[in-house]
Amino acid sequence: GGDGEKGCCARGWDPVMAFVVVSSLFNAVAYTGGPFPLGYVGLGNVSIGYSGLGDLFVFVYFGLVATLGVPYLFLTKVAFVSTPSFCWNNKAAGFGEFGLNGLLWKRLLTLLYPSFLHALPIGFLAMAIIVVNNLRDRHTDIHARKKTMAVRFGRRFCQVEYFLLVVGTYVFCIWFWWSSALNNGKWTELLPLLSLPVAIPQLKAVAFGGKDGHLCLLQLV
Repeated sequence: GGDGEKGCCARGWDPVMAFVVVSSLFNAVAYTGGPFPLGYVGLGNVSIGYSGLGDLFVFVYFGLVATLGVPYLFLTKVAFVSTPSFCWNNKAAGFGEFGLNGLLWKRLLTLLYPSFLHALPIGFLAMAIIVVNNLRDRHTDIHARKKTMAVRFGRRFCQVEYFLLVVGTYVFCIWFWWSSALNNGKWTELLPLLSLPVAIPQLKAVAFGGKDGHLCLLQLV
């Protein structure tokens, strides 16, 4: 019975990972590559780069998807490899056993919940990078009709956003440690705080000091 179950999982089709792979490839290539790059053709709300959705997509794909992908694959392909209910197949009108079993979905989401919490600060840091990039390019983006968050809401908004993202990352680390400490957790949850001395100068420069790259560009010119 075990070999048959493993064979079922090996042949199973996982629509979640299929969507992640296809959408990731599309976003990576179509944003700036190909004959009609979404980041440059100006498709209004269809264009990720021009509609101000870049922050959201970075958070989702560089934060949530990148962090949750590994534990999701482990739980569905390794930990439950001998459980046929976790196999994606063509039964039940094409939905598969796993897709129709709400209890199994609830169990999987419960197991992924800790990984989801750790994915949030990863997404915050990824967003912080694009915030600085958009803050720097906001003047040229206006002429290019690229409606990033920096163009839509201005410099001050991005400075506050950057501050909340970076500080929020470290707040999450402390909260993780406190939550695990209540359950005899380990101090390793605090290891990311070692990077705080590096983050403080950046916070002062970007969130409070007016460093956005534009002034440096003017000095070079």
